[in-house]
Amino acid sequence: MSKINSSDLIVIKVGSSLTTLPSGRPNLKFIKSICNQIYQLNKKKFKVVLVSSGAIAQGMKIWNLTSKPNSIDYLQALSASGQIGLVNSYQNEFKKFDLIAAQVLLSHSDFKVKKRSENAKKSIFNLIKLGAIPIINENDSISTEEIKYGDNDRLSGKVASLLDAKKLIILTDQEGLFNKNPEENQDAVLINKLNIKNFNLGKISFGKSGIFGRGGMRTKIQAAQEFLTTKKEVRIANGRKKDNLVDLIKTGKGGTKIYLS
Repeated sequence: MSKINSSDLIVIKVGSSLTTLPSGRPNLKFIKSICNQIYQLNKKKFKVVLVSSGAIAQGMKIWNLTSKPNSIDYLQALSASGQIGLVNSYQNEFKKFDLIAAQVLLSHSDFKVKKRSENAKKSIFNLIKLGAIPIINENDSISTEEIKYGDNDRLSGKVASLLDAKKLIILTDQEGLFNKNPEENQDAVLINKLNIKNFNLGKISFGKSGIFGRGGMRTKIQAAQEFLTTKKEVRIANGRKKDNLVDLIKTGKGGTKIYLS
């Protein structure tokens, strides 16, 4: 199996607001779109790792819940119930392109132990070399750290760092990062480029994450801060726009580009 060029490796994170409809059902239209775009990137020789939220949301639908419980134990059960449906939704779409989805569950503690992180890296690279699309989610069903402290945003940054990817693309239901919360301020302006070097996290009003999400824009910025070096780039963009992922890679424009100089 050939060596993977880190310049061709892209880590993509998609949030629950994209993978899940307001009803709690899987957003099959989005899942179909993202799988199609990953297939297009695959044809152009890019290697894609997908970090996907949505397991707890799918579990909520299975148990007919309209609001997310606060109990950690309950959330773990929802994640375990919903993860199967989430991955199957991806698998069904990837099969149409003769691609194989491969589930990888990681927790933040996996990155703190050298041997475990090395094993995770080797496993993900082997999947890529075999032609599979690794789909990574937090191991919520056995770990409480992720449920308590964040969404998959920060996990995606750690995965991108582990694999030495040059690009991390975080797709959400917003155009990118605004100077004010756009849901509360009509004069909010999209920030096209952001140098994270002198960025003050406390000066931005982010608003709250959606009913199914756990992070919001704040954790996306934290992921960028943890991942970025002078040779890397983070892009926060609207995943609901048709073919937006492919367009971002092709043109290098769109959303909010976050970099470090």
